[in-house]
Amino acid sequence: MTRLCPQLVDNLHIRYGKEIFNIKLPFKVELIDSNKETPHLSNDEIYKKTMTYAIKSQSLNALINKAKKILIVLPDITRKSGVKFILPYLINDICKNNKPFNIIFATGIHRSITSNEIKEIIGYDIYDIVKDKVIEHNPYDRINHIYYGKTKKGTPLLLNSAYHNSDLIITIGAITYHYFAGFGGGRKMIIPGIAAENTIINNHKLVIDEKNLKRRPTATTGKLQNNPVHNDIIEGVMITKANKTLFAINTIIDEKENLIDIVSGDLFMSHIEACREYFDMTAIKVNKKYDILIVSCGGFPKDINMVQAHKSLNRISNIAKEKAQIYFFSECIDGFGNNYFKEFFDIGSSKEMIKELIKNYHVNRQTAYSLKLLTENYDINLYSNFDEQECRKMGFKKINSIEALKTINPNNRNIAFIPNAYNYLFED
Repeated sequence: MTRLCPQLVDNLHIRYGKEIFNIKLPFKVELIDSNKETPHLSNDEIYKKTMTYAIKSQSLNALINKAKKILIVLPDITRKSGVKFILPYLINDICKNNKPFNIIFATGIHRSITSNEIKEIIGYDIYDIVKDKVIEHNPYDRINHIYYGKTKKGTPLLLNSAYHNSDLIITIGAITYHYFAGFGGGRKMIIPGIAAENTIINNHKLVIDEKNLKRRPTATTGKLQNNPVHNDIIEGVMITKANKTLFAINTIIDEKENLIDIVSGDLFMSHIEACREYFDMTAIKVNKKYDILIVSCGGFPKDINMVQAHKSLNRISNIAKEKAQIYFFSECIDGFGNNYFKEFFDIGSSKEMIKELIKNYHVNRQTAYSLKLLTENYDINLYSNFDEQECRKMGFKKINSIEALKTINPNNRNIAFIPNAYNYLFED
């Protein structure tokens, strides 16, 4: 964990979608950012950390040589992972060994991935080689899923049939924080990544404490121990892994998607090790709470829609005073993200939302509830593609210009600028 020594700045560079806004304030604010310069992996290091090094597993080279059929599970456009740097080595080794393979994108219940997004993720050079191997995951297609049983918590386990038809499953995913599963990547590439809607809903519903009408405190960002959502995923993947080898390539990337490190090996053990490393690199200890925060998710794709952007607000809530004023910059080029999320705000207060969630749970309704808690507890001003009515619907106040930052009254207030909220865990 990094202990923050804040730098005072008045020139702000605010990432917004694929743009950067620059503004000079008439006062100085604290910059809360890691500012660590971490060297990138060389091509030789990328190859070795992917293909020859492994935690609690044989090397990927050896596993490919023994495999009968291989399934490569990749993240969708909402999660940069450095896939394009890794995939050429992996595909080359698979083809050299003449092994049949497919690629599936772990979209969960996110929208379908487009062909242009596939090219962007895997790299334009390799697209023509693998395009005929890509399988689209549809969580609503009941026919194309295999049933494996239930977890102790009652989550029905239905996974895409491509998983069933392969004996070597290789996941590639970046380690990131997740607001109720603790961390992304690893086991989440399978559940919820390539699971049926019913599986995803029942697993994610474990975030709700139905008896006490609130979120479970251990289902939160950066926490795996005693996290009911994480534990249910682990159990589910363990049940479905019979006669399979599950190998994870866990990446740690910087803002430009350069690879800082790769931790590969057994799906479970390598993920735990990668999460430890990621936490040490990205958790920031702050010695106070703030009256005013100026926040950017960090740009595209972290602010592709409000379902994703909300995670950045969740990250910074630990260091915001009660009723703190927050200026939030999030483009949301895809709008709300989906209609389940959008329409759940029609219910009104968070108290009414959670009652409805218990009766009729949906993952993105739970995300709307989580956002509503934030907009009820803080005074959040939003600069985005949403119009004033849509902002008000979610509980935001709309601002139309970054010049609004110049109207902030800095007297006797702790003010901070967080340019990459999605990337860090902030603790007071």
